[in-house]
Amino acid sequence: MGYTRRKIRGINFSFLMASFVFACGATYCAWYGWPRGFRGGSAAGFGLFALGALLFMTFPTVWMFFPQTHPVRRELSHYGDFEQISERLDIEMAEQVEVVDPFRFTATTLVYDIFHEFQMVPYDQIVDAKLEWSPGVDGPDTPTIAVYTCDDRRYQWYRTWMQGIFNPETTLEKIRAAAHLDDKSSSASPVSSGVDSPSTAHPSPASQAPSTTD
Repeated sequence: MGYTRRKIRGINFSFLMASFVFACGATYCAWYGWPRGFRGGSAAGFGLFALGALLFMTFPTVWMFFPQTHPVRRELSHYGDFEQISERLDIEMAEQVEVVDPFRFTATTLVYDIFHEFQMVPYDQIVDAKLEWSPGVDGPDTPTIAVYTCDDRRYQWYRTWMQGIFNPETTLEKIRAAAHLDDKSSSASPVSSGVDSPSTAHPSPASQAPSTTD
């Protein structure tokens, strides 16, 4: 089984597990009461947990009948034919891959892989990558990695326990190096040669000829 198929099944399993956890919470509220002996709170807790269980169950069900809506398929299809892109990704992921917490650096692609989410960006599509600062809830601003592609897509990754714990500065350096962004910026900047234009460096003969008067 290739990486793409495993990732599709992994995301489906993570949503089913979340649905199971919420279903257990709804069962607890219905059986024991939440808080114990307070019927109004028990009913509210049961309703919230049951709604959460149904919500997380809805996604795998929709993906079963409409496979093209699965986040892995949508992400791969954005960069070309799904079968071709998935085959290439499977081959690259089977080879030696540098792993930096939630990020995978393959030969041609940056992959962001956590248990419930998947994103990929080919290196040749990246036009910029930088740190952006997001306001913290109860503390100082936190750095996030922002990656921009040539078709105006924007990826942003936060350093949280849900999205993965990583060093933003070190990871950004690896992304820029893998996408050769520093080489692109240096080659795109104009270089002044310091050579005068022909009109100023070599005056025309007519301008050098002495003027004559009758």
